[in-house]
Amino acid sequence: MTTPVAAPGRILTHVRAMVGTLTIDSPGRHNAMGLAMYEALPTAIDQLVEAGVRVIVISGAGTAAFCSGSDISEFATLRTAANWRSYADAERRAHEALLESPVPTVAAIHGPCRGGGLALAACADLRYAADDATFAVPPARLGIGYPPDGLGLLADLVGTATAKELVLTARVIDSLEAAMLGLVHHPVPKLELQATIDDVTTRIAALAPLTLRAAKFALTDRVRPDHQRSPDRVEELWVACYESDDYAEGVRAFIEKRRPEFRGG
Repeated sequence: MTTPVAAPGRILTHVRAMVGTLTIDSPGRHNAMGLAMYEALPTAIDQLVEAGVRVIVISGAGTAAFCSGSDISEFATLRTAANWRSYADAERRAHEALLESPVPTVAAIHGPCRGGGLALAACADLRYAADDATFAVPPARLGIGYPPDGLGLLADLVGTATAKELVLTARVIDSLEAAMLGLVHHPVPKLELQATIDDVTTRIAALAPLTLRAAKFALTDRVRPDHQRSPDRVEELWVACYESDDYAEGVRAFIEKRRPEFRGG
């Protein structure tokens, strides 16, 4: 009897109105991220931004998991002592693509969110979790090195002491504890997760894109190491808000007591 081979994982994209969705789709592997998926993520984000979306949602396919981590079945060939750096570079580029996305990003988390999956979720600007979501950072169970940027993001969210406790014990936490620690905003019943994401993304899509872009960049830039910070870019994006048609529209709409119609320019 032959054992069926799971289909290769992929990153799917979808656009509805002004909301783009990135779906981690790895059948049979609880949406584990393979090397090709890490490599595909930056291009997928670029395509959604070019399509004019105002917010990007990252989610896991199906109902079983958000992302169970990196695909361990690939490690024996693609993440060895000889070639692990190319794998790490692909992870880093995927993380940077999410962090540097010019539009806000939202993680919709259900089921297991472990290891590499948690690192991806931590790169999102906002994180909402179903009440069945669980989180862990288990690299010590495999003897691998967890990406330093992922550790830094985790520490930024929950504090260094808590990040150490999670990594050094590799324990699993539920969505309620994750919310208490600041890892996610708040847990919601699983059946309400999509409605919550729809509500959040609808609100974001109605706001001024240039203002959101400037604010996101400034908040991201402030936690970068000093030698990587870009104060000139922060000011450039800030000034662009005041020079935009959207600023004039926002003021006009306020005076006329109506909703503004922002066009992103």
